[in-house]
Amino acid sequence: MQKKHFLFLLFISISLANFSQGNTLISNDSVVKENDSLSPNFYKNRYNETDLLKKITDNYGNNEDKLYGTRNLRPILHGIAYRGGGNNYYHKTDKRKNQNPLPDDGLINLCKEGFSKSIYLYQRNFDSAYSAVNCNCIDGEKNNVEYLQLDYFDNTHVYEMVKMVYESATQESVGPVYLHCWNGWHASGYISAILLKQFCGYTNLQATSYWDIATDGANQSPRYRTIRDQINDFVPIEEFKLSDKMGNSICPPMPKILDSSIIHLEIEHLVIVPEAIPVNYRLILYDVSFAPGRTSIANPSSNQDLNYLYEALTKYPDLKVEIGGHTDRSGNETKNETLSTQRAKFVYNHMISKGVSASQMTYKGFGSSHPAFSNKYKSGRESNRRIEVRITQKRDFGNNSLVDESAYEEELLYLKSINSSSITIGNSYILDNFSFASGKSNIADSNNIDLIALVGFMNNNPKIYIEIGGYTDNSGIKENNDTISQLRAQSVYNYLLNNEIAEERLTHVGYGEKRPISPNHQKWGRDKNRRIEIKIISL
Repeated sequence: MQKKHFLFLLFISISLANFSQGNTLISNDSVVKENDSLSPNFYKNRYNETDLLKKITDNYGNNEDKLYGTRNLRPILHGIAYRGGGNNYYHKTDKRKNQNPLPDDGLINLCKEGFSKSIYLYQRNFDSAYSAVNCNCIDGEKNNVEYLQLDYFDNTHVYEMVKMVYESATQESVGPVYLHCWNGWHASGYISAILLKQFCGYTNLQATSYWDIATDGANQSPRYRTIRDQINDFVPIEEFKLSDKMGNSICPPMPKILDSSIIHLEIEHLVIVPEAIPVNYRLILYDVSFAPGRTSIANPSSNQDLNYLYEALTKYPDLKVEIGGHTDRSGNETKNETLSTQRAKFVYNHMISKGVSASQMTYKGFGSSHPAFSNKYKSGRESNRRIEVRITQKRDFGNNSLVDESAYEEELLYLKSINSSSITIGNSYILDNFSFASGKSNIADSNNIDLIALVGFMNNNPKIYIEIGGYTDNSGIKENNDTISQLRAQSVYNYLLNNEIAEERLTHVGYGEKRPISPNHQKWGRDKNRRIEIKIISL
């Protein structure tokens, strides 16, 4: 009785969380009827699920248009459970930060494919997502996908996820479950390893090895030792065990041959999953290739790897790197050391020209002393004429969980990261990480990163004059909103004065509930509308 009471309360809490979102996405798109029976074998054939590492959608969200909006989607149990990420960073159209739930088209496509639930394993930004999707399904029926947020690190939530997958496996009316994190590597891999222990009889060694392999190489940090321990500690839940016959029919095999070429880290990982990379790890910039005897490359501004490096250094200002230049073993070693140093300096100077702080970088030439490939072959020599980036310092993303979500707060106001020459009169910029509580106009945190960045921006651009605009949501009386928006703008105005920004460079205006940037009928939209905007009025 006590157990039933506990599960009832948990169900109510989850339901209330969804109800508080109060938003259901409805898709009336027509679909081609594919099959009357959405069985595990149907999905296995539909997605050509050869093994556990088979990527139905790849790291960029491609390969399978029917599931666009997901990335790194892979089977856990044929037609029962799938794992992956949300395609936000690489989305072709509506790009947004990686640290977000599924985009709308991902939810819609899961619905059309007959999925019953999608589980977001992190908490960040979930209040901006739809709680459900209604659509026309490929079996010719109407379908509804629930979108839930459950924590991979919470044992009660893990219990619920195991139960949901069990229901999908044992009830014909319940479609597949999609369990996803941001990239489709860590949190989704952790839950997958547990499900493989639960339903496929995986041993501790098999489960932890699966987790390591399916991170696509992003498993290097010592911090993941605790995650492996937690996988080992999971004990299959007796009430949700399947028969051996059913387990054998829905459990994909591991591939017979592992492609080791995909099990490594590249520079883009430093942008989207920096917590996975330990200090002193070296990342090869595979896209930066020097001709023999050359110390520069053409069009560095369009080089993808250099752009990733720039993005990482500007996104994480506490990140520090050593840029290492290398040569093949041809020629004199003294000359090679000079060549390699000049190659490293070329990349260093390129980063400086784009505004990266010199305090974040050093450069060094290693000559031919550290070959990454065999010099016996032409292709190896070409690859050894390279740049490597060694991580010398980075922030601590925490040791006890897969992701410290709070560590992903933006470090800099967008204004501060752009070139002063590109700023024009009339441009407006929102302080994304600064907001007011409902009905409040005081600054609760004087160390807010956006306010600090704004002071830095004003000091670095002494000729710029700004207007500080205060805004509210549409709650309450319009006249009160006008007043409170004025008080909010004045609070930021006073903050800048107190930080020695000249009074003549500042004006402040309250706009009340005018010009909303998000829907006011949802809590997350009202939170965004209570904002400060900075407008450039003179250069």
